[in-house]
Amino acid sequence: MVVPGSGATPPTVAFGEGRRPEAATHVTLPAFDGPLALLLALIEARQLDVLTVPLGSLAGAYLEALAALEDDRMGNVSTFVAIASQLILIKSRAMLPRRVAEGAVALADEGPDPEAELRARLILYRAFRDAGGRLLDEAHARVGLFHREATTARTAGLAGARPPAAAPLSTQVLLDALDGLARVAPPPPPPPETIRRTVLLTDRAQLIRRALRGADVIVLQDLLAGVRDRVVVAVTFLAMLELMKRREIVVEQAEPFGPIRARNTTGAERAAAGVAADVEAAPIDESLADFA
Repeated sequence: MVVPGSGATPPTVAFGEGRRPEAATHVTLPAFDGPLALLLALIEARQLDVLTVPLGSLAGAYLEALAALEDDRMGNVSTFVAIASQLILIKSRAMLPRRVAEGAVALADEGPDPEAELRARLILYRAFRDAGGRLLDEAHARVGLFHREATTARTAGLAGARPPAAAPLSTQVLLDALDGLARVAPPPPPPPETIRRTVLLTDRAQLIRRALRGADVIVLQDLLAGVRDRVVVAVTFLAMLELMKRREIVVEQAEPFGPIRARNTTGAERAAAGVAADVEAAPIDESLADFA
């Protein structure tokens, strides 16, 4: 920690632009001034003693800088927690070295060495950083081969550079091009025949009869579940009304817009209504003229 009155510069943290928070975060310490990634590299290379890094003051400065952020802080928080936890563990091991007795067997649950993990990550980071730098240098070296500088084009124009003499382009070429652009493709011919779809009351009535053979009561809404064709829905409803008019079924609806329940009429109900026993065999009037 920095002792007040000692003249040491207190730690400061500043966030910059960049994809990797550890490279974009600038840290100023009494013994270091630079990106957070460079601080890790120096500690990993043992060019900076981890014991000289005031982790407590660094965490306080980091929290103060974090409080001033207006955007998303999750990336910076997770990066600092990951790096600070490894630095704390490295520093604690440096401050309290462990004595290994001769012949002692290491415990199996000690876990991986954080210094080795940090070293491996920094080596991989350096490999990608160096490869990116080499690619950037190669791109800068070849940039002159892929475009013409504006100053070169202007100098050529002032010097009177002109394209070689050639016959002028025929105006018919332009007319043909414009004629091709204005041409509208004719619509495709219609199919040779159109199949007309017919929904019969007889077919929908048979559907209701088959449903009632397997259940005492059916609900019209359940029978039409999944049907999106309005014509099929309307004809099915008319078929149910036709069967009710013929006294084949009894339809009930307890409340407006509620479920429409249907059941077969009993033998006593058909006898009281004077309905023939073979009423189901009688054809259904598809014209619905009897409704009028």
